[in-house]
Amino acid sequence: MKLAENQKDGVLAFLLAFIISFFAVPSALAHDIHISYSQAELKEGNLSIKVSYYKDDFTKAVKNWYQGKADNFSLEEMQAAELEYVKNYFRVWNGSYNNQLMPASVKITDDGTSIIFDLNFSCVSSNALIIDQRVLFKEYGDQMNIFFIKAFGKEENHIFTPAKPTLLVKS
Repeated sequence: MKLAENQKDGVLAFLLAFIISFFAVPSALAHDIHISYSQAELKEGNLSIKVSYYKDDFTKAVKNWYQGKADNFSLEEMQAAELEYVKNYFRVWNGSYNNQLMPASVKITDDGTSIIFDLNFSCVSSNALIIDQRVLFKEYGDQMNIFFIKAFGKEENHIFTPAKPTLLVKS
């Protein structure tokens, strides 16, 4: 059973990588697909999320959010601006909208074509998570944020879109 789940994950990851590489073009040119990919796991009171965005799309969104002021940011200031943008458009609540979680730790990686965030949230005992991901929706009406999560002993998939920006995951 575990092998079949791992094979399914591998096939899904391969298909997503193929689709992204098929549509990817040099960052100087616009691309036709606006998509991100996230993997998350809730384990022993810790929610780990790894999310990847196209660098050019993400940079445009951050610069728009800062109304052009980010053009003169240093590398450190830009990374802080990117993190603030993510905190505002990728939100997590533990159980209800009364208990928003903030990342306990964040790692940002730039591989040249993508910006990758490793977000870790400390979660108290709960039987539900609310995830709201609106990253890049203001810039791209066709943006799709693909999300895979393992939590509460099961796996769920969701595609965040402007029409469906929120996911409730419960036990």
